[in-house]
Amino acid sequence: MQLKYLMLTSVFLSLSLPLLAEAREKGPVEVYARGDYASVVRLLEPKYLAEKTNIQERIILARAYLHLERADDTLAVLKTVLNIDRENPEANSLTGRILNEQGKHKEALEYLKQAWRLKRDSATASALGACYYGLGEFTKAKVYLEKALSEDIRDPRNSFILGKICLERGFGALAEKNLLKAEEAGMASSELYLLLGRAYLLQRKYVGPILVRHLSEPAKAGDIVDDYVVLGSIEGVFSNQYRVCTRHCVLYEGYRVLEAEPNNIDAQYLLARGWLAAGNKDLAAGNLSSLLEQEKGTLRVAELQIQLHLARREYGSLQRTLEAAKEAGLFDAQRTAEFYYQAAMMLRVAGNRKEAMRLLSKAESYAPTSAPILRSLAGLHLGLGHRSEARGYYARLVELFPDAADIDELRNRLRVLQEQTRTER
Repeated sequence: MQLKYLMLTSVFLSLSLPLLAEAREKGPVEVYARGDYASVVRLLEPKYLAEKTNIQERIILARAYLHLERADDTLAVLKTVLNIDRENPEANSLTGRILNEQGKHKEALEYLKQAWRLKRDSATASALGACYYGLGEFTKAKVYLEKALSEDIRDPRNSFILGKICLERGFGALAEKNLLKAEEAGMASSELYLLLGRAYLLQRKYVGPILVRHLSEPAKAGDIVDDYVVLGSIEGVFSNQYRVCTRHCVLYEGYRVLEAEPNNIDAQYLLARGWLAAGNKDLAAGNLSSLLEQEKGTLRVAELQIQLHLARREYGSLQRTLEAAKEAGLFDAQRTAEFYYQAAMMLRVAGNRKEAMRLLSKAESYAPTSAPILRSLAGLHLGLGHRSEARGYYARLVELFPDAADIDELRNRLRVLQEQTRTER
């Protein structure tokens, strides 16, 4: 056993000593430049421990530690540099960036502000922007991130954080612009795809522009082909003709998130929204079902359920889901009334005026002063010959909305109904 240990040690030394000798011959700067960070550590660590390194060598050692993911050792070396030279911009910047990545934003900020005062470069501006973002100071974060981006567009993190800030503020188009810049700079992650999906949700870009394309191979709805989402085949003379949508939409990002994280519930939500907009109720229902396996009793799930009921004309199920959501506090009275009103208008268009009136009455119970609801009830009662009820609704409209653009028309209809009532008596 001892012989085996000695043989292994001999082999290790025979391999490492030439590397170390070569590193010494070329110097730490050249060894670092070629990316051999382990050799830099082997070369400089003994000198550092013996306190025989200068400031430049310590910073090179700190950077090598950082590349080797030894953040604590990096901070320890940088601390010795700052004890010697508190005004060293590189040591301040590196220290601040490491602390910020560790989530110590307040502590990091002091070092980064000092570094920025000493040397204004894109790396420090980027770190300051990220630090202010971590502290929730979005206005300051935006200033520094834009400075960094103006000097160096290669770092995708600047555009990425700017995109997140825009999302926080509800600016979907600006968020999309910055997040796409991050992607162009080389970023690829499920978080990026999810944030792009949210940016498209804010803009209601559920489905991209729909085109007709000839595909060389058979495809089914949901396949991604050449950055298009296949919506379905087109039956006709020509084979392999498909309806597709372009990539800049909720539906496309949903599939990208799902590919990166197959169990991601946000992907199922994006896909359900996308397929509802595309008119594929079956695929939307499938994604909603997958979402419900992991998430129940949330506002977004309730809204999806209501929208699917509307798409399928399931008015009985809609009422049950709507009342349950209202009882659970997911919808306020106004939102509940809006859904009932939407369903009633669909029934009215379909010619089912009595059922439309029933749902409008439900809507009125939640929003008794809503002009669209009162106008619709007045019109429906008048169309069905219910003059007394119509007169009551027109009277309420005249009283509640005296500044309405068509107030003269409303008053005239009310007058006619009142005269007809007197004549009948």
